[in-house]
Amino acid sequence: MTVLRSSRFIFVAGALALAAFAVSAPPAASGAEASLSFEDIASRVRSSVVTVAAAVVDRRALAMKGRKSGRGDIIAIESGVLDDFSPSRPKQLPGEPPRQFTSIGSGFIVDPSGIVITNNHVIEGGATFYVILSDGTELKVDRVIGRDAKSDISVLKVTPKGPNPLPAVPFGDSAQMRIGDWVLAIGNPFGLNGTVTAGILSGRGRDISAGPYDDFLQTDAAINRGNSGGPLFNTKGEVIGINTAIFSPSGGSIGLGFAIPSNTARRIVDEIERYGETRWGWIGVRLQTPSDDLAVALHLGSAGGALVARVDKGGPAEAAGLTEGDLILSFDGIPIKRARQLPRLIAQATIGADAETVVLRAGERRTLQIKVGRQEEAPAAEAGSAPPPKSKRQRVGKVSFETLSESLRQRFALAPGVEGAVVTEGPLSFAAGEALEPGDIVMEAAHQKVRTAEELEARLAELRRMAKDEALLTIAKPDGSIRFASLPLGDE
Repeated sequence: MTVLRSSRFIFVAGALALAAFAVSAPPAASGAEASLSFEDIASRVRSSVVTVAAAVVDRRALAMKGRKSGRGDIIAIESGVLDDFSPSRPKQLPGEPPRQFTSIGSGFIVDPSGIVITNNHVIEGGATFYVILSDGTELKVDRVIGRDAKSDISVLKVTPKGPNPLPAVPFGDSAQMRIGDWVLAIGNPFGLNGTVTAGILSGRGRDISAGPYDDFLQTDAAINRGNSGGPLFNTKGEVIGINTAIFSPSGGSIGLGFAIPSNTARRIVDEIERYGETRWGWIGVRLQTPSDDLAVALHLGSAGGALVARVDKGGPAEAAGLTEGDLILSFDGIPIKRARQLPRLIAQATIGADAETVVLRAGERRTLQIKVGRQEEAPAAEAGSAPPPKSKRQRVGKVSFETLSESLRQRFALAPGVEGAVVTEGPLSFAAGEALEPGDIVMEAAHQKVRTAEELEARLAELRRMAKDEALLTIAKPDGSIRFASLPLGDE
């Protein structure tokens, strides 16, 4: 998806600034104003949609805290801009004790006993939580059963007042939804309770770089701040998504909304209710989507699939025989087109089960059985070893390399435990979609480890003497991801 510079993905939890924590829900909108085509559905499910409020310490740094996407764009203002919601609110003076404000979002009841689902970012940073029913009844949250930041889902427990159970809605099957099907979003944008908007399902499997396992549904139903955590319904009145984010240049709806699919949400909610947490699968690999140049360099024959850039020692992938340079074509029976698709499949795989994995190695297809582990079993990053002796700067074309030192590690905010030759001047584009940039660490050249800039230069010189046209580099990016890149050796 092309992202315009002026545009942002925004997680649509709202905020209402209050001098003291006290929330009263506005009266629900009249059902007579709803479209007749959806009146039966809306009247049946609106009472299951609730307001979720979190009491948060009023610090502007917290209120303006943004969440970054993989593209570097701000995609969330966690609780909105306070002054936008309360223009008359007096400014906090230096040294004045912190006030509280109320972060407002949406949620929905999935069990009559008082189980409520919302987005994790709606309650993030909060200490006390409340659920306000559609009739204005205010219920203090007994406990947060569990939350999962990766999927942005939280599960809350409240106790109903009186003998009557709470009105609950069922999950539907998001896999059965077709692009073009009607959907309804119900939530509390800007504190307007029970707002119903209609649209169609506009897309599936959207990756907006909000998290490692993005698989959003896209809709053009109007979604705004305060809709976060609210349900997206099909025409049967079943929840097929949890409204979470919008793509917008202004902060308002432009018809590009995103929801967590119900099939994903249902699995996560079940695990949170059972274990109090989400159990994610892990096999111990670092992946990238190969460019056309890398496909040629590695004799892959295709630029599809997920290229294994690194295999964790002691992990399930190593035990199964997976090696660096393998191209994963399918995992657990599902074809892999791009590397970003695979982590989600691994994370959702059954822990302890064998996943049949088809790989391409040196032009030959192989089938491996990888026993899926649990992410908590992943080894912690090894402590960084003592840096090698300081060396002189080396150059390759327009790029300068230096041996990684503690000062360079701090300068580029590099993770510990990585060794190699760090790029200090650049960038140099040398393949489609690839480049060497300051802060990149060259760890290997043509599958041989390099610890210093001199070792890198010596290895490249050796490859030139062998009449090699290019060198396959293994690169650690500053964000910790591992990449392969093919470096032409024509220029000294």
